[in-house]
Amino acid sequence: MLRLRQLSFANNFCVIVASAFAAAAVMPTIALAASPESIAVGQQLFEQDWSPQNPELTGKDGLGPLFNGRSCVVCHNQGGTGGGGSAEFNALTVGIHEMHVVAKNLTEDVVEQAVCGFHPGFIDPKSGLVNSFALSHRGGSSAMEYSREKFRGQTAAVFSETGGPVSAAEVRLANATPILYQSNNGGVQTTINARLFQRNTTALFGAGLIDLVTTKQLRDIERAQKSHPEISGRLATLSGGDVGKFGWRGDVKDLLHFCERACAGELGLQSRRLKQPVDPTNSQYRNPSHDVTDAQLKSIAAFIASLPTPVRQLPSDSDRRQLASHGESLFASIGCAVCHQPNMGPAVGVYSDLLLHDMGKNLYDLNPADPYISRLTPVSQYDLRKVSEMELTTGFSGQGSTGNARYGGQSSMAFGSASGSFPTRGFRAFPVNHFPSPHQEGVSLMPGKFRFIAPTSPLSLMQIVSLGEETLNLENLNVKLSSGDSSKNTKIVESKRLRIHIEPTRFNQEWRTPPLWGVNDSAPYMHDGRAETLLEAITMHEGESKGTRDRFMQLSLQDRKAIIEFLQTLVAPPNAPQPKS
Repeated sequence: MLRLRQLSFANNFCVIVASAFAAAAVMPTIALAASPESIAVGQQLFEQDWSPQNPELTGKDGLGPLFNGRSCVVCHNQGGTGGGGSAEFNALTVGIHEMHVVAKNLTEDVVEQAVCGFHPGFIDPKSGLVNSFALSHRGGSSAMEYSREKFRGQTAAVFSETGGPVSAAEVRLANATPILYQSNNGGVQTTINARLFQRNTTALFGAGLIDLVTTKQLRDIERAQKSHPEISGRLATLSGGDVGKFGWRGDVKDLLHFCERACAGELGLQSRRLKQPVDPTNSQYRNPSHDVTDAQLKSIAAFIASLPTPVRQLPSDSDRRQLASHGESLFASIGCAVCHQPNMGPAVGVYSDLLLHDMGKNLYDLNPADPYISRLTPVSQYDLRKVSEMELTTGFSGQGSTGNARYGGQSSMAFGSASGSFPTRGFRAFPVNHFPSPHQEGVSLMPGKFRFIAPTSPLSLMQIVSLGEETLNLENLNVKLSSGDSSKNTKIVESKRLRIHIEPTRFNQEWRTPPLWGVNDSAPYMHDGRAETLLEAITMHEGESKGTRDRFMQLSLQDRKAIIEFLQTLVAPPNAPQPKS
């Protein structure tokens, strides 16, 4: 069930400084040569059917309470254990495009209550008001089950018992159906326009090689594409300076973090760092412990890294084999291989650049890619402060260097624009305490009216993040103190900050180039499984890839068949482990 959607969908609304700046313990790395015993344990955990536990007796709650499946393999099984999944396993979220609240006495609490009437999932325990939340397939209270069915019922799509739409056609139908909400409660008028968004299960074959791709190799590809007339892929930058390689938005830096986030988000298996999703209809409940250990996460990651790489399987018929060879040449000549590069460092045959690309407005999703961090600038500020009486007598200040750095690897820094008569929380770009400019498109600052419109690009292009404070030793500094002061009753405090510089991109439309190895055995296609066939997937390419798509469409019928024939030679590894019956 290793998909990286629920956490990034539900909790991606606050700035989280990456583990490079955290003082707390961080996740250990995978050994390059994992032991057979660790891999075997990882496979057992990957295939295990998890079950709920009694936290009063066990100290942990096991599966859930919200989850999308009971095991990893239940979704990752196409072509063998670790493969992709059909549309019926799509992860779901609900995102708000636009919201209006009108009230005589408009306060932040009034707006939150109004959104709660739509669904309490839009109130995040940490971030406050947010404009997207994960709609888990199973679990939770009876109220959560009712709301889940209500949201599904507001689209004309047919959903399966496993939670997702039954086919690519139903995916498209669910995507096209607006979810509308209107209420007039106690004089508060609320209008919300929302939509259901989906993510399809990705195949994990060859993930161990992708994990070995270096940031330098990614930067080299990004730099080379800057001179391309059509294609301009960019690094999936994460807060703290990390670069992402996994997930549809490239928002996960390595395979180990991928496993941890999937366990928490898809199975509700809480780790030492990542909390399981909270049931918004029972928001006070907390898991008293963690359900999966670091050793178990390392074993799962080791098993996935050990999965075989997809292969080329040429047709036995000589005419078809020649057609596939011709299709491979055409694939490169019309521009497909600019993004779907055959080799990426150690990932030979991957057919991906692992970069983010603007794929056009028809492929937008309100759970955006992380903003493009162009650079990080450390900043320090020095303050002369009096030493407190407690420090003089005990030598302890009681504060220390705490900072706000936390383990993460995800950083939602620009999620919306809001207007009203109070500071907003989740509906904003970077945590800020002021309103957008009244001249900004889609913003209204009329008294008693709140208006939110989901942004198309980051609203804030710079943010200062505090990394904590440190007291310096005056004896080692050439500091001139004022009369009456001394090094005994005076100290210098260094406030460390990180200035994060953002470049504007259409982050709702940006997607990581999916690897094409094994593509013949991983239908449906695109990030949400909206394409049933490879031909449909090609025709749905827009944005940066529009020129390439148009050149494909202008080919003769025989040449288009040749490219499809080539893609069909990229198959799942024949030696992949098979799910147990």
